[in-house]
Amino acid sequence: MHLKMTGPLLASMFLSLAGCAGGDDSQSAGSLNAQESAAQSQCVKRFEGISSCAMGRAKLDSVADGLAVSGLTTQKDGVASTFAQAVKWEQRVGMSLGANGGYQLSARDGDQVVSTLRVTPGKEANSVTMAPTFTGSPGGSRYTMNVYLGGVLQGSSPQPAGMVIVFTNWRDFLRWAEMHHHFLNDFDVDGLSLGSAKENVGACVWRVGSEKNTFTVDINGKRITGDQVEFIETIAEGAYPYRHFTGIDTNAIASQYTINSESITAPTGVK
Repeated sequence: MHLKMTGPLLASMFLSLAGCAGGDDSQSAGSLNAQESAAQSQCVKRFEGISSCAMGRAKLDSVADGLAVSGLTTQKDGVASTFAQAVKWEQRVGMSLGANGGYQLSARDGDQVVSTLRVTPGKEANSVTMAPTFTGSPGGSRYTMNVYLGGVLQGSSPQPAGMVIVFTNWRDFLRWAEMHHHFLNDFDVDGLSLGSAKENVGACVWRVGSEKNTFTVDINGKRITGDQVEFIETIAEGAYPYRHFTGIDTNAIASQYTINSESITAPTGVK
């Protein structure tokens, strides 16, 4: 599948992940993972309710625009965001990946990673690959890809687990992109998963969109124009909905990475 940006600049994007099978309620909320624990001397609290800790050789600096993350030269470098139990996490970030860069978001409950999204330059010139993983089914869950334009579903296609989606002509994405990341424990909690089956509540969902530009994507040989793409996990029989999460880890290779804002929403009844 191929996705082509039609605008001169990838000005703003949205990414979200919503619930999936995860740890039980006895999991320690806000516990640090092994990488974060090793970097406690580089932890800061720039955003309310969130502890941001450097991983690997990364360094964190509070700046006027938010939290600048530098030293992102290997796949072990990055920043871990840890907080108490949450049902929604939101982050705005500006980044420059370059031809050899890339990043991975890992949602976790305590030390258990429940879903990931890997974004890297593709083999084709000016292309980017996206590879989601979901843990609700043994060996990884299948998922559905939906493409929207102005909130209207344009096309949908079921995908096998482990499939990599190739996006082309994203030069501005590699040079500079302003991203808007979400992780939700219920894909419909904010009403953004338009057209998604209600019976799939509790599935993990990654969402990537552009506010000011459109793209094209080939779905089963048909070229579709859209401004948002989402990957919705197919819930396996016997799987149970994810109830909360306690962190998001970002591992990246990038020349620039600044977190402009970050926030969380606690479960109902939890303060």
